[in-house]
Amino acid sequence: MINRVRPRLVTFDVTGTLLMTKLEEHYIEIGSRHGLFIEPKKLARSFKSNFMQLSKEHPIYGKHTGLGWENWWRIIVHNVFRDQHASVSKDELNKVADSLINCYGTSRCWHKYPGTIDLLDFLQKRNVILGVISNFDERLESILKDTQIHQYFTFVLTSYNLGVEKPSLPIFGEALRLVKYLREEEISPQEATHIGDRLDNDYFGAKNAGWNALLIKHEDKIDESKIPKEDVFGSLKELQEHFRRIFGTNYIMR
Repeated sequence: MINRVRPRLVTFDVTGTLLMTKLEEHYIEIGSRHGLFIEPKKLARSFKSNFMQLSKEHPIYGKHTGLGWENWWRIIVHNVFRDQHASVSKDELNKVADSLINCYGTSRCWHKYPGTIDLLDFLQKRNVILGVISNFDERLESILKDTQIHQYFTFVLTSYNLGVEKPSLPIFGEALRLVKYLREEEISPQEATHIGDRLDNDYFGAKNAGWNALLIKHEDKIDESKIPKEDVFGSLKELQEHFRRIFGTNYIMR
């Protein structure tokens, strides 16, 4: 049965949902500027393993361990490049890290998925309150502004600023509190829908909070056997068609 819930609040994850990055491309480009050439496949494996390890040692980008998000990312960059350039100096690695940290705070390293603006515009015109719930550091506000989608959102809620990350229930509760505070509207969990690309953080996180949830799979990485197939969409255009069916072609709230 198709989920026909007409939401009053729709929140989005960012990475892998609304915005993409070509990680290998940007790391290779910036590394090469400093004479550090790296092999893409080794880079991808190294980044993933270092990201997972540091996330265990210093969760939420080092928010609670005193490391802080900038040093957190600096360690990632150092480790990734040292994996292929063992003798490179710390000063050189700091220059690479500074360049990458700056790049990843702008639209130079982030790109909108096709259909992002159309979907946000569609929902906004139907007076749906839009927000962001993302496991991200303090750069997210500036990234959303630079990619020209910040204006659609009533609030931007990051794990770093709140100190709690998805799939924890409090981050979804905070989103409802923010709507009440900023818009003076009481939204029940059943009236809220969260959209993301991760089964654990986004789909089950929202469901456990009593919300509705939908998944986007720009890349085919989701185990669809665990959830209803009608909750999974292959593109933002498909997602917009889903909401068009819910609201009706001419449905615009006044």
